[in-house]
Amino acid sequence: MAALNNKKISQKTRRIVGIAIFSSLAFVVSLLIRFPVQFLTFDAKDAIITVSAFIYGPVVAPVVSFLAAFLELVTISDTGWYGFIMNFVSSTVYSLTASLIYKRLRSLNGALVGIFSAVIATTGVMMGLNILVTPLYMQQIGVPMTAAGIVEMIPTVLLPFNFAKTLLNSAVVMLIYKPLNVALSRLGIGSASPSAMRIGKSTVIISAVGIISLIVSIVIFYILA
Repeated sequence: MAALNNKKISQKTRRIVGIAIFSSLAFVVSLLIRFPVQFLTFDAKDAIITVSAFIYGPVVAPVVSFLAAFLELVTISDTGWYGFIMNFVSSTVYSLTASLIYKRLRSLNGALVGIFSAVIATTGVMMGLNILVTPLYMQQIGVPMTAAGIVEMIPTVLLPFNFAKTLLNSAVVMLIYKPLNVALSRLGIGSASPSAMRIGKSTVIISAVGIISLIVSIVIFYILA
């Protein structure tokens, strides 16, 4: 019984340490990998948050999303609570969708289905959120903007931006998940099994899909810019 309790404590501690590490890492990534696309801003923190949810389970997704968005709010954000809401919802929808599917389908297909379902879900949710939140933020800074005006921007700016943003984050997830999980497992806070250390067919396929996704997203951003 004592051994079982120690194991549970160890798992709980590992998850808490992991949440702290990934929340900090997501914030650092939002500082380092950040660039403007017209009046919008891309950052890659959703990839880090999703990797944390893949390793520690979907329940971690909204927690790390909240902590990363809050750290951004109180440090570098110039959009206040409006930006916090957008960041939190976007990160949560993306990471939670991907990790829930991956938890049910723990395979190459599950990973790909989860990631690309997250792209579709997040792009759709953010379209609606842009229509609701962006006019309020614009009014606050003295720029007249209506929901109808936002709708007109969907096909030319908002849809391609959100699609490219989630696709690029997906590419990062596909390229860093395995090596990062393996590295954390060697430190005792990851979830990779010994067999995960080997590079197999699934690793090659998902890396190839990640590279293609990265190229496509960069092209879209280049066109938007």
